[in-house]
Amino acid sequence: MDGLLIALLIIAAYIIIAFLLNKKGILAKFNMSMWGPFIMWRTSRGRDLIDRLAIPQRFWKGYAALGKGIVVVVMAAIMALLIWEAFLVSNIPAEQAPSLDMLIGLPGINPIIPIGYGILGLVVAVVIHEFAHGILTVVGKMKVKALGIVLMVVPMGAFVEPDEEALEKVDKKKRTSVYAVGPATNIIAALVCAFLFSSVMVSSAEPIRDNPAIVTVLDGGPADLAGLRYGDQIVSINGVEVPNGGYADVNVADPNTTVTVSYYHGKELRQADVVSGVVITATSEGLPAADAGLKPGMILATLNGTVIRSESEFRSALLMVPPGSTVPISAFVYNATSEMYVDAGVTNITTISKNDYYQRVYGQSAENISFMGVNTAYLGAGTSDPQVILDVMAHPFAGDSTVDQFVYDLLYYIALPFYGLQPLSSPLSEIFVPTGIFAWMPTDVFWIVANSLYWIFWINLMVGITNAMPAIPLDGGFLYRDWIDSIVARAKRGLGQKERDRYVNSIVMTTSLFVLFLIMWQLIGPRVL
Repeated sequence: MDGLLIALLIIAAYIIIAFLLNKKGILAKFNMSMWGPFIMWRTSRGRDLIDRLAIPQRFWKGYAALGKGIVVVVMAAIMALLIWEAFLVSNIPAEQAPSLDMLIGLPGINPIIPIGYGILGLVVAVVIHEFAHGILTVVGKMKVKALGIVLMVVPMGAFVEPDEEALEKVDKKKRTSVYAVGPATNIIAALVCAFLFSSVMVSSAEPIRDNPAIVTVLDGGPADLAGLRYGDQIVSINGVEVPNGGYADVNVADPNTTVTVSYYHGKELRQADVVSGVVITATSEGLPAADAGLKPGMILATLNGTVIRSESEFRSALLMVPPGSTVPISAFVYNATSEMYVDAGVTNITTISKNDYYQRVYGQSAENISFMGVNTAYLGAGTSDPQVILDVMAHPFAGDSTVDQFVYDLLYYIALPFYGLQPLSSPLSEIFVPTGIFAWMPTDVFWIVANSLYWIFWINLMVGITNAMPAIPLDGGFLYRDWIDSIVARAKRGLGQKERDRYVNSIVMTTSLFVLFLIMWQLIGPRVL
């Protein structure tokens, strides 16, 4: 059964049971209550810990001031990103649009988030977020009513419940301090864990061999049919060694002929007979490749009379075609009945200018060369060199000299799970060994620790960014409300409190709905445009 369906069934059963227990008053007997689908278990224990942690008040006041600065920067950055993404929505094909489960940052729901590492990251994120709120509540001379645990099937974290009435009456400086430190603490924790993951852990790892490792395998492609999998390390093809960086230039056989691939699966050296060729892994609707009838899984045979044996030959052949030209092309497609690749019936293709396409879609220039709108991989298996895999995790910003490069590398670092590089698991993790101060540590334990740090970073970053958005009921929304109230108070000094509240509430509600629209537009836009 599909993992998402199992998770949904478990959650549905939990909600039904929790609802019945709550209705019968059983939860109340144990100081529990429901808040949406969550069970909140309240206790007075732990207040002494918060009181002790809040003793260095000068430190926490300075920390709160830093937190406000962090939230302002993150709030502006995430709004700019959401607005920028809204303008790109029309260029995203419907089949590539994000699904609802991809926007829900819960382990077991979001397919990108591994359940074990995800729960660990979520628990850490919620605990430090809520304790930060609690400490600044005490520093502000307000009462902490209760502490507790949040459950949804499993413990999801902790919470600290301040006295809401006291929080409303206290001056804005203290109140905004309480709101700001939650998301700011998550952001700071994310930065610390990213440093530990990259500069301390991954920087100490080294590859055992330099041969390329498979990081993506197309379902139903030649590599998949032959049994090659994520993490396998290709050593040679037809007896010819595949060196570091040489996979895309492999030129040992004509398309649709069989080659023998030697590869390591973990520590085991294996061989497989694979149908050779440059395989189409993705096409985009409305672009030349899709219009010509090319589909993912097909093997390119010829382009404009040139036989395509490798990805480098494909690029060279495409460079020889002037943009806007109609040229002959042929391909093979897998026939499940005969279990062989046969002619796909594709005869020609009309290319477009890559520069024109990039100007129209991305608003930036590119080379004025032919563009087909197709992604390819030799054998249908994308690879990366082991040292490159380590470098993107250990030194993500190496060589960056512009803001654009930094932003791109930052987004790539955050997107490591989408590229199969987090969590780094067997057999891919087995091609690296820890060295230096971690040389004593078993490889599997090393990567469990490293992966844990990355996912604590990732979940904390997502929790911090989400809570920094200027939308009620998020922390950023309450901060935004107080800031807007201060601005309105200065701009319209003659307003009474009720009328000022009406102005402020209208602005905050409009902003909150706008944020919700920007998020939902990423789901809806590509499917309706």
